[in-house]
Amino acid sequence: MDGNNNQFNQQPQNQPQNEYTQYGYQQQSYQQPNYQQPGYGQQGYQQPNYQQPVYPQYGYQQNGYAQNGYPQPGFPQNGYVRPGYPRYGYGMPQAPYFDQKSAKRAFSNIGLSYFLFWVAALVATIAVAFFMQLFCPDATDIYLVRILSSILPMYLIGAPLCWILMKRVPAEAPARNKWTAGQIIGGYIVGYSLMYVGSIAGSYIGAIIESYFPDAQASTNSVQELVLTGEMWVNIIIMVMVGPVVEELLFRKLLCDRLKPYGDWVTILVTGMMFGVFHGNLTQGIYAFMFGAFLAYVYLRTGNIFITIGYHITANFMGSVLPLLVLNSADVDGFEEMLETGDVNVLGEFISENAEAFLLYGGYIFLVLGLMITGIIILIVTLARGHAKFEPGRIQIPSGKKFSTVIVNVGMILFLLSGLFEILMSTFG
Repeated sequence: MDGNNNQFNQQPQNQPQNEYTQYGYQQQSYQQPNYQQPGYGQQGYQQPNYQQPVYPQYGYQQNGYAQNGYPQPGFPQNGYVRPGYPRYGYGMPQAPYFDQKSAKRAFSNIGLSYFLFWVAALVATIAVAFFMQLFCPDATDIYLVRILSSILPMYLIGAPLCWILMKRVPAEAPARNKWTAGQIIGGYIVGYSLMYVGSIAGSYIGAIIESYFPDAQASTNSVQELVLTGEMWVNIIIMVMVGPVVEELLFRKLLCDRLKPYGDWVTILVTGMMFGVFHGNLTQGIYAFMFGAFLAYVYLRTGNIFITIGYHITANFMGSVLPLLVLNSADVDGFEEMLETGDVNVLGEFISENAEAFLLYGGYIFLVLGLMITGIIILIVTLARGHAKFEPGRIQIPSGKKFSTVIVNVGMILFLLSGLFEILMSTFG
């Protein structure tokens, strides 16, 4: 058959010729929209408005749009669709892929920032102790001086350095959600119960270690011992007012905002781990991990750092000031001495003379146990009803790459090794 008579090569009358007709696709008439509307192309194709991710250099990168050289969008050769494209809707931009190298660099910067925070605070503390021993050795016997010499270098030198270094990592603050008074109170009870359960677990693990290593101090809470032998007004200022504010800004606001793009679970677990290691003590580290992880969850759900600061202040008050008041009024040491005598009459007389104090002590024990049991019940009911929400992140780390991305990097390894060294020194040193 003559090619000129071929019905596929004949062009309709008044049909415009263009580059697409040579591929056997008949040109259709597309009507231009009679109004200016964003997202419309030259031939009436509506083009979605795709945006590049905000931080492509930290684990969330966009492949380039496909330019396959096909004659017309929507007609791939042999039905071929590039990997990463939706099966339907060819011509869409490729799906985002996970860039492990960039994500590991982000986590390394985070770990390195807190490692340098620890180094700077340690060096400053040693320098302060050296000069105090050189010029005023008697000052170390003063409780306030001992506290300030260990706290101020960390808060005035280490914390600002960490804040400056963490600015290199992009932040993504959680959305603000208002909690009711009942939610706030219930949340604190759950957090306190987790902290108390962690304290019991830490003491139990420490006791096991001490059974194998009698000289170890694994079950000793150095901060608690310092509090129980210290001055109340110093504890209120340093451990109830200043400490919680600084720690919440460092480990919730500063840290959680940098971890949030990787999802709630990564943020919660990494924050709890770093907060526990930061305390440098086995017993403290376990309950700090549980309490810090819960505070991270609260901050992610509310976006309100003042709620977590309030939780932290209340927990420190109940753990450092209230026990000191109760123990001093009840004279527990005197009660233990009476027990050692084995004289029931002497013991009964001692209790009758301090009846009000022992009632106060019993009330404190009842309050602690009541909060712990209530918090566990609230937690179980909340989880059973599915009210706890854990959102995925903008950057989703594949399941097989989570540990190698989050932990196996220079910064995190240095931070964890420094924390492990401090824990070992406090336990066996």
